[in-house]
Amino acid sequence: MAVRDNWFALILRDALRDGLDRYAIARERERLREMSAAELSDIGLTRRDALNEAKRPFWQGRRC
Repeated sequence: MAVRDNWFALILRDALRDGLDRYAIARERERLREMSAAELSDIGLTRRDALNEAKRPFWQGRRC
C-alpha cells in the first residue's frame, strides 16, 4: 500500500509544481508587457522582444 501511495504523491507533487511553474511563467510574461523601455533596456530586451515573449502561451517555456 505504501508504494502505491508514494507514486501517487509523486505524480501529485509534479502536477502541482508544473501548475505553479506555468502560473509563474504567465506572470513573468505579463510583467514584461508592463515594463518601461528603460527597464527592458536594463535587462537587454527591446519592446519587440518583450511583446513577442509576452504573447506566447503559458504552456510554452520552462522556468530555469
